[in-house]
Amino acid sequence: MKIRTRLLLFLLPTLIGSIALISTLLAYNWYREIAEGFQTRLRSAVVATAALIDPEKPNLSELESMQGELSISHLYLIPIRSSPLTTIPTHVYLTAPYKTADGKKVMTGYAPLFNDQGHVTALVAADVNAELIDEKFLESLLLILLSAGFTISIVVATLYLIANKISRPVQKLNNSALAIAAGQYGESIEVSGPREIVELANTLNTMSECLHENINRLKENSLLRERMYGEYECATLLQHLMLQKNIDDCRSDAVAVKSITFFSESPRGLLLDFPKPDQQGHFLIHMAEAEEEGFEGMYELLTQYKLSRDNPKHLALLYDRSQSRLHCKGPNFPLFWSLDNKKFMEPSEGTIQLESGDFFFLFNRGLVHFYKEPQKIADLLARVLKLFASDGLETTAAMLQKELTFATKRKELSEDIHLLCFQVLH
Repeated sequence: MKIRTRLLLFLLPTLIGSIALISTLLAYNWYREIAEGFQTRLRSAVVATAALIDPEKPNLSELESMQGELSISHLYLIPIRSSPLTTIPTHVYLTAPYKTADGKKVMTGYAPLFNDQGHVTALVAADVNAELIDEKFLESLLLILLSAGFTISIVVATLYLIANKISRPVQKLNNSALAIAAGQYGESIEVSGPREIVELANTLNTMSECLHENINRLKENSLLRERMYGEYECATLLQHLMLQKNIDDCRSDAVAVKSITFFSESPRGLLLDFPKPDQQGHFLIHMAEAEEEGFEGMYELLTQYKLSRDNPKHLALLYDRSQSRLHCKGPNFPLFWSLDNKKFMEPSEGTIQLESGDFFFLFNRGLVHFYKEPQKIADLLARVLKLFASDGLETTAAMLQKELTFATKRKELSEDIHLLCFQVLH
């Protein structure tokens, strides 16, 4: 049921009942006032007539001339001896309306005439047409009914207009809400009406704008997340090609290599390359780290490395197998572990003498930032190497993997960790 119908069904019976009750009360009061008005006129007529007539010598011709002036139907004298009254009134007396022999409805008033001794000698009687009371009442009732009908029409029209003024904005808001539910966000709703309806429209506008912004934000976040996941997968694949694939493809009998890697949410590329040496008996190792995080940083690193392999920012190692010497050039010198002496060795002018079974380790900036102090990295390596270095590279790398796994569980990674373990074979 529409709001307009609800308003009409709820308010109309109440208003019509109220108007009917008021009309009934008005009709009753008007009828009483009309009757009292006729009685007052009749009383005044007989009193005035009795005051003008001489009780000793009443003149009937004077009564006939006064009949028209007093607006009465009959005016006459009743001697006491022929009075129909059982009790002679000593004051003005009015009868109730009654019907005469000819069927007319009249009301009679009597006023006594007193002689000099104070006795009632006659009665002045005046008849008034009582049908005029009904006529006046019918006129008044018709006026009340017309007024009530006009008032009800005005009320119905006003209620209809008010209901339309309320129902149309509500219907418009309903359609707008359905449009929002269908996905049409961001459209402004403009309605005119009561303040509450306008406030509701403004609230719907705010809700629509917020939904539009939130959905756009969700779409952007979804696209960004897809892009990030896509970039992350691409970065992980590219990192594998730049690091682990090169290690797997290395077939040198000079050194053995194992990598330990922990990825963060923001991967930073690390490139490990084994270029073909110009002289026989040499083994080359190049390591380069990306300046920027993510896939773009990795791509830039790979591009720059292909254009210039001798970049001073890259770490370059040359192992001369004939002399068992390792020459280092560039930043982040490796850590060298002597298997026989069970301690780290310091290179001299970028060169160090290595024996078969010795270890050296390369690592990226992420590992340095994770431990904050390079000495802690050396302590970690020394703690494992003292116990497991004699068991070979596989065992040593596995134990280092466990130590770093335990450390990364206690602290969240902000950067990738790469630790490259090398053991001299010959």
